[in-house]
Amino acid sequence: MKTQKVRAGGALVCNHKDGVIGAVLKYENKNCILTAFHVLRAGNCSLGDILKVNGFKAEVIEILFNYDIAVAEIYAHESALEFSNIEKPEIGHAYALKGEFKNPCNIMTLGRTYHYLSFSFQTLPLPGDSGSPIIQNGNVVGILASVFCNNAAGIAVSLERFRKQ
Repeated sequence: MKTQKVRAGGALVCNHKDGVIGAVLKYENKNCILTAFHVLRAGNCSLGDILKVNGFKAEVIEILFNYDIAVAEIYAHESALEFSNIEKPEIGHAYALKGEFKNPCNIMTLGRTYHYLSFSFQTLPLPGDSGSPIIQNGNVVGILASVFCNNAAGIAVSLERFRKQ
Protein backbone atom coordinates (compact mmCIF):
# COMPACT_ATOMS: atom_id res chain seq x y z
CA MET A 1 0.00 0.00 0.00
CA LYS A 2 1.46 3.33 -1.06
CA THR A 3 1.31 6.14 1.50
CA GLN A 4 -0.11 9.42 0.23
CA LYS A 5 2.27 12.37 0.38
CA VAL A 6 1.89 14.94 3.14
CA ARG A 7 0.37 17.96 1.39
CA ALA A 8 -1.72 21.08 1.89
CA GLY A 9 -5.32 20.09 2.58
CA GLY A 10 -4.28 16.81 4.17
CA ALA A 11 -5.25 15.68 7.65
CA LEU A 12 -3.45 15.99 10.95
CA VAL A 13 -4.40 14.81 14.45
CA CYS A 14 -3.43 16.11 17.89
CA ASN A 15 -4.90 14.49 21.01
CA HIS A 16 -7.67 12.87 18.93
CA LYS A 17 -8.67 16.27 17.46
CA ASP A 18 -8.65 16.38 13.65
CA GLY A 19 -7.15 19.32 11.79
CA VAL A 20 -6.14 20.36 8.30
CA ILE A 21 -2.67 21.08 6.92
CA GLY A 22 -2.60 24.60 5.52
CA ALA A 23 0.80 24.37 3.84
CA VAL A 24 3.96 22.24 3.66
CA LEU A 25 7.16 24.25 3.49
CA LYS A 26 10.77 24.74 4.48
CA TYR A 27 10.87 27.00 7.53
CA GLU A 28 14.16 27.87 9.20
CA ASN A 29 15.78 24.97 7.29
CA LYS A 30 13.26 22.46 8.66
CA ASN A 31 10.49 20.52 6.93
CA CYS A 32 7.33 22.03 8.40
CA ILE A 33 3.57 22.20 8.14
CA LEU A 34 1.27 25.11 8.98
CA THR A 35 -2.25 25.01 10.40
CA ALA A 36 -4.65 27.21 12.34
CA PHE A 37 -3.55 27.30 15.98
CA HIS A 38 -7.10 27.51 17.35
CA VAL A 39 -7.75 24.04 15.91
CA LEU A 40 -4.82 22.60 17.86
CA ARG A 41 -5.86 24.51 20.97
CA ALA A 42 -9.29 22.81 20.76
CA GLY A 43 -7.41 19.52 21.16
CA ASN A 44 -5.37 20.91 24.09
CA CYS A 45 -2.27 21.01 21.90
CA SER A 46 0.38 23.67 22.19
CA LEU A 47 4.11 24.28 21.85
CA GLY A 48 6.11 21.04 22.00
CA ASP A 49 3.12 18.76 21.45
CA ILE A 50 3.22 15.97 18.87
CA LEU A 51 0.87 15.77 15.88
CA LYS A 52 0.20 12.70 13.74
CA VAL A 53 0.36 13.31 10.00
CA ASN A 54 0.06 10.41 7.50
CA GLY A 55 1.87 8.09 9.90
CA PHE A 56 4.61 10.63 10.60
CA LYS A 57 5.16 12.68 13.73
CA ALA A 58 5.33 16.45 13.75
CA GLU A 59 6.21 18.68 16.70
CA VAL A 60 4.69 22.12 17.25
CA ILE A 61 7.78 24.37 17.25
CA GLU A 62 6.27 27.85 16.97
CA ILE A 63 2.95 29.57 17.48
CA LEU A 64 2.26 32.91 15.83
CA PHE A 65 -0.55 34.02 18.12
CA ASN A 66 -1.24 37.26 16.23
CA TYR A 67 -1.87 35.24 13.06
CA ASP A 68 -3.54 32.13 14.57
CA ILE A 69 -0.84 30.00 12.92
CA ALA A 70 0.97 26.98 14.35
CA VAL A 71 4.21 25.76 12.79
CA ALA A 72 5.09 22.09 13.26
CA GLU A 73 8.31 20.40 12.19
CA ILE A 74 7.42 17.15 10.44
CA TYR A 75 9.78 14.23 10.85
CA ALA A 76 9.49 12.81 7.36
CA HIS A 77 11.87 12.49 4.43
CA GLU A 78 11.39 15.15 1.77
CA SER A 79 10.28 12.46 -0.67
CA ALA A 80 7.15 11.99 1.51
CA LEU A 81 6.30 15.70 1.33
CA GLU A 82 4.57 17.74 -1.36
CA PHE A 83 5.87 21.25 -0.72
CA SER A 84 3.40 24.08 -1.19
CA ASN A 85 4.06 26.93 -3.57
CA ILE A 86 3.10 29.98 -1.50
CA GLU A 87 2.20 33.08 -3.50
CA LYS A 88 0.43 36.40 -3.14
CA PRO A 89 -3.31 36.18 -3.78
CA GLU A 90 -5.28 38.21 -6.28
CA ILE A 91 -8.87 39.39 -6.10
CA GLY A 92 -10.96 36.64 -7.70
CA HIS A 93 -11.76 32.94 -7.71
CA ALA A 94 -10.08 30.47 -5.35
CA TYR A 95 -11.05 27.47 -3.23
CA ALA A 96 -10.55 26.05 0.25
CA LEU A 97 -9.13 22.52 0.16
CA LYS A 98 -9.86 19.82 2.74
CA GLY A 99 -8.85 16.34 1.67
CA GLU A 100 -10.09 16.05 -1.90
CA PHE A 101 -12.99 18.49 -1.43
CA LYS A 102 -12.56 21.86 -3.13
CA ASN A 103 -14.90 24.49 -1.68
CA PRO A 104 -15.16 27.41 -4.14
CA CYS A 105 -14.78 30.94 -2.80
CA ASN A 106 -13.84 34.41 -3.93
CA ILE A 107 -11.03 36.48 -2.51
CA MET A 108 -12.71 39.83 -1.93
CA THR A 109 -10.01 41.93 -0.25
CA LEU A 110 -6.27 41.58 0.25
CA GLY A 111 -4.27 42.48 3.32
CA ARG A 112 -0.86 41.92 4.83
CA THR A 113 -2.38 40.01 7.74
CA TYR A 114 -5.76 38.71 6.52
CA HIS A 115 -7.73 38.32 3.29
CA TYR A 116 -11.53 38.42 3.21
CA LEU A 117 -13.34 35.64 1.38
CA SER A 118 -16.90 35.01 0.24
CA PHE A 119 -18.47 31.55 0.02
CA SER A 120 -21.76 30.24 -1.32
CA PHE A 121 -24.39 29.77 1.39
CA GLN A 122 -24.82 26.20 0.08
CA THR A 123 -21.18 25.27 0.74
CA LEU A 124 -20.16 27.25 3.80
CA PRO A 125 -17.06 25.85 5.50
CA LEU A 126 -17.90 24.02 8.71
CA PRO A 127 -16.24 23.80 12.11
CA GLY A 128 -13.17 21.67 11.52
CA ASP A 129 -12.41 23.30 8.16
CA SER A 130 -10.20 25.94 9.79
CA GLY A 131 -6.60 25.52 8.74
CA SER A 132 -7.60 24.59 5.18
CA PRO A 133 -5.38 26.12 2.52
CA ILE A 134 -6.87 28.71 0.19
CA ILE A 135 -5.73 27.73 -3.29
CA GLN A 136 -5.60 30.08 -6.27
CA ASN A 137 -4.02 29.13 -9.61
CA GLY A 138 -2.45 26.06 -7.96
CA ASN A 139 -0.74 28.11 -5.24
CA VAL A 140 -1.45 28.36 -1.51
CA VAL A 141 -2.38 32.00 -0.89
CA GLY A 142 -3.75 31.81 2.67
CA ILE A 143 -5.08 29.60 5.46
CA LEU A 144 -8.76 29.62 6.45
CA ALA A 145 -9.07 31.08 9.96
CA SER A 146 -12.78 31.78 10.46
CA VAL A 147 -16.17 31.92 8.79
CA PHE A 148 -19.13 34.22 9.41
CA CYS A 149 -22.21 32.12 8.69
CA ASN A 150 -24.61 35.09 8.73
CA ASN A 151 -23.08 36.58 5.58
CA ALA A 152 -21.09 33.66 4.07
CA ALA A 153 -17.81 35.52 4.55
CA GLY A 154 -14.52 34.12 5.75
CA ILE A 155 -11.07 35.24 6.76
CA ALA A 156 -7.85 33.70 5.50
CA VAL A 157 -4.54 34.36 7.19
CA SER A 158 -1.94 35.82 4.85
CA LEU A 159 1.15 33.68 4.31
CA GLU A 160 3.24 36.60 3.09
CA ARG A 161 5.83 36.02 5.83
CA PHE A 162 6.37 32.44 4.57
CA ARG A 163 6.91 33.27 0.89
CA LYS A 164 10.34 32.61 -0.58
CA GLN A 165 11.93 35.94 -1.30
